[in-house]
Amino acid sequence: MSRRHNVRSIALSRNYNQRKALIKGLLTSLIEHGYINTTVTRAKVTKSYFDKLAAKAQKKDIHSRRQIAAFLSSPKAANKLVDLIAPSMAGRTGGFTTIKKTGVRQGDASPMATLELCVPLPEPVKEEKKDVKNKTKQGKTALKSKITKTKTTKK
Repeated sequence: MSRRHNVRSIALSRNYNQRKALIKGLLTSLIEHGYINTTVTRAKVTKSYFDKLAAKAQKKDIHSRRQIAAFLSSPKAANKLVDLIAPSMAGRTGGFTTIKKTGVRQGDASPMATLELCVPLPEPVKEEKKDVKNKTKQGKTALKSKITKTKTTKK
């Protein structure tokens, strides 16, 4: 019988591949939204993984960016972590997230928690929408003039 010496990861009642996929999904959601609601155990595991990723993101070199992108399931989330979240946490050496207990889940009475970033996410810059109606009207009139010119020149 084999013994599990020096195995310290929390299994979360899943095998390795399922656990890795769960953590990737939780991390991606945390980066995209700034917080996640999950069980306390999952929040603790996700917190340790996020702290390691945030420390890598603060290095701001291409190798760290590629390692983060390889670990996360979304390249958009990896870029957001390196470009937006890491600069706002520049003065921190740890403690990038907080766990707040929120009560119990009604279905199975599991203790629930909210895992959120310590620094609020910066608001994305929205581009102004251009007037689409004027463009389509201008495009139609220009198209009509081209058609009439080609008809008159063919005769």
